[in-house]
Amino acid sequence: MKNRPIPEARKAAIIDTLVTPAPRYLMRLVLIEQFVERLPSNIQSFLEIGPGMGDLSLYLGRRFPEARGVLLDFSSDCIDILRQRTSGNPRLQLRTGDFMTMSHEGNYDLIIACEVFEHIDDDKTAFRIVSGLLNPGGYFIFSAPAFMRKWQRADEYAGHYRRYERAELIEKFTLHGFRIDAMWSFGFPVTELLYPVRQLYYGLSLRGKKLSKEDSTKRSGIERPLIGKNSARFLANLLRPFYFLQNRVKNTNLGDGFLVLAQKVRPA
Repeated sequence: MKNRPIPEARKAAIIDTLVTPAPRYLMRLVLIEQFVERLPSNIQSFLEIGPGMGDLSLYLGRRFPEARGVLLDFSSDCIDILRQRTSGNPRLQLRTGDFMTMSHEGNYDLIIACEVFEHIDDDKTAFRIVSGLLNPGGYFIFSAPAFMRKWQRADEYAGHYRRYERAELIEKFTLHGFRIDAMWSFGFPVTELLYPVRQLYYGLSLRGKKLSKEDSTKRSGIERPLIGKNSARFLANLLRPFYFLQNRVKNTNLGDGFLVLAQKVRPA
């Protein structure tokens, strides 16, 4: 895939599709937008595993207007929401199933898995499957919570198995045939400021609940409240000073999540 300039008319902003502006989520998305700017302009196909409310896939559908996209989730409630949100774009296909065990059709130029692998016990197999689904030279955008020392009640509530360490991710990407183009931390300083509030909120939410990791995972991507696009854009713009600070320290370990842009190595 060769890089070609993207016409101005195609340069969609990620906040144009938002309906779920949670602070940590927004901090992640603005950095993903920087990743997307590095991608070739002729992406023809993409797969998003665990798309949540679909904000990112809708953005990619606008940014790459010739690409077909597949949004895959094992939660039927998630698919019901996505069906409403993607009805205006026939190039976006919805699939229900567990990407670890289901059969897959074809390969992709780009795969996205944001806040997914921490929900998977056997994440090495997950990396292998993603590598197998990518075309040679294809790209993988990945995000996950960072640092086990930052384990918190939100991880328990969401059904996580782990938070990742930097060296661990480098090893797993390399082992499965990827070259890492960028590995950034995200969330700082918003996640630090909101930590006490999040601990209290998820502590109260956990009281009296004994959900399985699977049930916790199914609800984790769709629990954010839906609001109007104008309100979402307003809230997203309020965080601009924090986006600036995050961008200054994205190559440090100050954040509480990792974002990775990796490319599948072409055969020699």
